[in-house]
Amino acid sequence: MEDKELLKELNIVLTLEHGHLGMYKDFLHHKDKELRRTFRRFAEIEMEHINKIKDVILNLGAKPSPIIKTGDIIGKLFGITINMADTLEALKAYSYIEKKSHQGYSDLVTRLEKDTEKREQFIAEITASNMLESKLMHLWLEDKLKRM
Repeated sequence: MEDKELLKELNIVLTLEHGHLGMYKDFLHHKDKELRRTFRRFAEIEMEHINKIKDVILNLGAKPSPIIKTGDIIGKLFGITINMADTLEALKAYSYIEKKSHQGYSDLVTRLEKDTEKREQFIAEITASNMLESKLMHLWLEDKLKRM
């Protein structure tokens, strides 16, 4: 994958991860103890995802795009909108978003793995862990929905 294309992809991922952080970081507003604890951990995971992708961009000799912070604003606004709705609707929305995140990571990992360059293989390994965690978050949300 060409450097410019790879950096563009990584900055898109970074922006979306900031959006996810914006959704979960207001975990204290949830009355349900399990949701509070889980969303706190989800916020930590999203920060880990952000830091991994940011480190990859920096190690490629580039800087993260300044627009990535817009994801945080959009995620926070989405979280505020959801918090006004009932918990069930919030969980449905978050589950859908995590499902799409997993699909996006899966597509990226597949494209990176098709490239025989060691750099792309290494980045695929890093992003694959984010892919797995987004799938686990999606499954937790789906399980919570079934128990409601």
